Amino acid sequence: MDEAFSVRVLPNGASFSCPAEQTLLDAAVAAGIWLPHSCKSGTCGSCDLPLADGAVSYPEGVESPADGACRTCQARPLSSVDLVAPTVAKEPGQRVVTAAGRVIGVHRPSDDVTIVRVQLPATSGFAFKPGQYADVVLKDGTRRSYSMANCPDGEGVLEWHIRRMDGGRFSTHAYDRLKEKDVLRIQGPYGTFLLRDKSAPIVFVASGTGYAPIASMLQARLPDIAARGAVLYWGGRRISDLYEVSSVEDWERKFPGVRLIPVLSEPPDDWSGRTGFVHQAVLADHPDLSNYEVYACGNPLMIAAARASFVSQVALPPENFHADSFLTAPR
Repeated sequence: MDEAFSVRVLPNGASFSCPAEQTLLDAAVAAGIWLPHSCKSGTCGSCDLPLADGAVSYPEGVESPADGACRTCQARPLSSVDLVAPTVAKEPGQRVVTAAGRVIGVHRPSDDVTIVRVQLPATSGFAFKPGQYADVVLKDGTRRSYSMANCPDGEGVLEWHIRRMDGGRFSTHAYDRLKEKDVLRIQGPYGTFLLRDKSAPIVFVASGTGYAPIASMLQARLPDIAARGAVLYWGGRRISDLYEVSSVEDWERKFPGVRLIPVLSEPPDDWSGRTGFVHQAVLADHPDLSNYEVYACGNPLMIAAARASFVSQVALPPENFHADSFLTAPR
């Protein structure tokens, strides 16, 4: 049996056991301890936590992050470990559920996006929070992760926005062949991309289907979000990438009190809106983000660029940048 080490999460005192061959993040999630994370592939930096005590190792090719941090999605313990994560509660949280879900709706709003609605059994116990995701478990055990885009309704319905990726194990099937009454094996919920209970104004930044978890937040928490003051910058190459925007005015009527700014990197000749990279539009409009919170979701390159530039150029406090990276490979 693999040797296991104790892990504490300071300052609140959550604790769990981690086998030497398991990552700290996987062991934490299995124990119901929700450490901050997103991509689970070691690229986004969302899971980096201060290492207060102990030693860890990383797989070959993975470098230790700077400033004494621990990249928990890749780190394996070499001893007992103390991590620092003030937002992590002492007691275990949500239960991860595995269940069979039946497809109850398939809609294709663009030439590469499928909106899928899945019904889980009422007895499954699956309950998600806006911003979280679930895994589709394929027959060979591989997984694909998709954020819920709907408001939790207590009825076990999940809505996913899936972009078709050429060669994708599940996304091509979802776009080309998935139909009502198909059955999918679902596991979740996962993720800590959750709206914080603060009063600061909000900047949402989405690329492509990164809009999905933000849509869930808007539907579930619109009065709170509107009262704080919020704007969504939604970026894509072309207007069809913004698959739920028939017009800015219609979108803003759906979510009153929240502004929408679409940004296209490859606009048509008749486009009169914002152009370029979506994070650069935020920089142009907000020379000072010191009193804001940012919630960014989508392409990991966008996430990395937004995090670095917002913190270094417009004074966003690092702890006020919350992100979920959408990858084309398994989380």
